[in-house]
Amino acid sequence: MRWCVYLDMDAFYVSCELKRRPELRGRAVAVSADPKGGKGRGVVLSASYEARAFGLRSALPVSQAFALCPEYVWVPPDFGFYEENSRSVMGLLKARAPNARTFSIDEAAYPWEGGGSEAAEAEGRALQKEVRERFDLPCSIGIAPSLTLAKIASDRAKPGGVVVVAPERVAAFLAPLPVRAVPGIGKVTEAALGELGVKTLAELAAAPLERLRRPLGGTAGTLRDLARGVLTEEPWPEEEGPRSIGAMSTFDEDRSDPGEIREALRRLSGGLAESAARQGRWFRTVTVRVRLGDFRQWQRSRTLPQRTDSAEVLGRTVEQLAEQILGEVEARRRGRLGALSEDGPPAPMLARGWRVRTLGVSVSDLSEASPGQRRLDLFGEDPIERGAREGPA
Repeated sequence: MRWCVYLDMDAFYVSCELKRRPELRGRAVAVSADPKGGKGRGVVLSASYEARAFGLRSALPVSQAFALCPEYVWVPPDFGFYEENSRSVMGLLKARAPNARTFSIDEAAYPWEGGGSEAAEAEGRALQKEVRERFDLPCSIGIAPSLTLAKIASDRAKPGGVVVVAPERVAAFLAPLPVRAVPGIGKVTEAALGELGVKTLAELAAAPLERLRRPLGGTAGTLRDLARGVLTEEPWPEEEGPRSIGAMSTFDEDRSDPGEIREALRRLSGGLAESAARQGRWFRTVTVRVRLGDFRQWQRSRTLPQRTDSAEVLGRTVEQLAEQILGEVEARRRGRLGALSEDGPPAPMLARGWRVRTLGVSVSDLSEASPGQRRLDLFGEDPIERGAREGPA
């Protein structure tokens, strides 16, 4: 029988940190910004299950996290270390199954041909044991006849379990689950279905198709079939790299000094360039996000003439985009936004009447670097003009 084995690392960032600080095991730990006694900025990135018992979760502001659990131990993030651990785990999966696919830094899956449910569970337990013994990291495993169902099963296996869903058990397994258990159903769709009285997958399975089309659109039939345990053939996904790579920083206090903002952007773009290099990725589109103290968010992107891996190109592009954003913020404050154009020269970074809370930088339109690629100096002298001036070589 053909199964899909889905691996999901448990509280991955925190679990990586506990490898280095085993004395923190069993305590409420979160990878986050410094809560500073409840006055800190930033959010929780990952929380141990002991911390989750107090209500800490990913994306929770650290001020709220401190209010819920003042004694929680915060650890600053080390993304390079997390990427290193992820590569090790994903390498193990590739060794077990060359067509294993990575879906995020802490999730991956592979198809497995074997016997019945007992054999599938043994495969999951063996994988789980090997990840624990080789890398000292916990994980949860979902095993089912399809990728979507295996992903759902892995969520139900957390933390540290193995859940196998045999074909004959699919409908019974899904029936009591909330509709949000299905990947792709978010808060908005969940609320829309709730207005129809559909809160569980059993209720989704029983709902008339015409009632489901409004909140679910063209996916209504597929999702209702899934809720009924009718599995359609899913082609195994092609290997894909990340769609984008990003970095973000929240100031301890809102900033308006251009020098401080430029320095923070330099640190972000430098770290991002290193991260892209470690992953062997070249980029073409650069995006800068600025969130002000009043939580308004501004964003600008620029697509370069050619993909590059140049840290200098990234840094200069980031600075130009930030100059443009902050110039437009100042212009809007003064009531003369219309004088600026996104395609025009960068506006001056004026620091009057506004303050910056968070900065974000990301690169997208990624590709793997090939041996034949060369770096293009996008800010250097035009090679045609240089050749005309210097004459033949």
